[in-house]
Amino acid sequence: MSSAPILNLQPLLEEGRESELAGLLSALHPADVAEALGPLDMEDTIKVMSLLDIGQAAEVLVELSESSRDQVSLGLPREKLTQMVAEMDSDDAADIVGDLSDDAAEEVLNAIGSLESGEVRRLLMYDEETAGGLMQLELVAASGSDTVANVVGAIRAASEDLGDLSSIYVVDQARALQGEVSLKDLLLAYPDETLSQLIQKAPGLALVVRVDEGQETVAQKFKKYDVRSAPVVDSQNRLLGRITVDDIIDVVDEETDKDFYRLAGSSEEEVYTSGAIRRAGLRLPWLLFNLGGGIITSFILKFFEASFQATIALVAFVPMVMSLSGAVGSQSATITVRGLATGRIAPGLIVRSLGMEQKVSLFMALVFGLAITAIAGSLHAPRLGLAVGLSIAAAVLFSAFLGAVTPLFFRTVNVDPALASGPVVTSANDVASLLIYAAIGTAVV
Repeated sequence: MSSAPILNLQPLLEEGRESELAGLLSALHPADVAEALGPLDMEDTIKVMSLLDIGQAAEVLVELSESSRDQVSLGLPREKLTQMVAEMDSDDAADIVGDLSDDAAEEVLNAIGSLESGEVRRLLMYDEETAGGLMQLELVAASGSDTVANVVGAIRAASEDLGDLSSIYVVDQARALQGEVSLKDLLLAYPDETLSQLIQKAPGLALVVRVDEGQETVAQKFKKYDVRSAPVVDSQNRLLGRITVDDIIDVVDEETDKDFYRLAGSSEEEVYTSGAIRRAGLRLPWLLFNLGGGIITSFILKFFEASFQATIALVAFVPMVMSLSGAVGSQSATITVRGLATGRIAPGLIVRSLGMEQKVSLFMALVFGLAITAIAGSLHAPRLGLAVGLSIAAAVLFSAFLGAVTPLFFRTVNVDPALASGPVVTSANDVASLLIYAAIGTAVV
């Protein structure tokens, strides 16, 4: 089924039909409203947000992209933003408040209720890219001695604050996690049964997350165990909160976006929100790195100039060698970066992964080397064909190795491996492949 077209809000704004616009938006899902706000400039976006009721405006704000959300939060009247934060789940409220300036955040926290303020302050203590930064505090926890009837009554009493509910967590007096009961099992049980009895009938907890685990690790575990939510505990196994699958989807999208932008040595903030000088300043270091690689290749060509002049046919194959080795290196780097991000390349599997990548590159090197040897030999001379073929094979092997190892090195020194698949690998491959070609070519020919 195809999605509905994005609603064009601009004509209604230009004609001043604000009441009609508000009525139209009130019937839409918050995600559709957020999508419709995308083409508008920030002034019109804030104007539309001001037309929505507090509850819908809060949900729409959460659905906006991170960069747009930050700008809207800064542009909205502080009173309205405070009311919106008070309507949000604790994790969403912490995300919004955490991006405000210290003074603005304190003003918002002081204006909302003490209970909500305390919850947000607790969440702000955790790194935003850990399980603690992802979790929400809205959940149902009960003692093992509580009956089904009592728990159902507690759920009804707190229904407005719970949001999506799939599990009830069972804790002891110290709030240490004992197990969980699915909502389905709770509804099918007899009213006088206790949660302890239900735990005994059900399998153990599918997934328990430590509060200090990284968000990528948490996302990988959600995928592995195929769960809708998971409890978050501290080092003493005390229940702190829960993470739901919608938060994990956001993490996957966020990490994918970051990796793509970092491949270009950039970021979403730079691409969409910063000024021209700021954008140029952030990109220039990576372009200068490429420029440095180009200067080095020029010196290499200059050094082997006499050899190339003696066998001018060697020059014709320089672009092929550099292009092919660069493509192979980028492929290996991309595969390695993705493997690290998804957990497929774990610490214990690094040697095995490198070995497999080298086997693949060896096969490719043989195919390309033999093919180019035959083609170049038939067009020019057998010795030239042999020189080009050996160079191609060696360059492919080295480029694949470099592309696979560089992201692993970056991970070891705590630098995002996605950075390795951009200018670093490309420039290094250009220099290395040209050196290999020039050395082998001049030696054989």
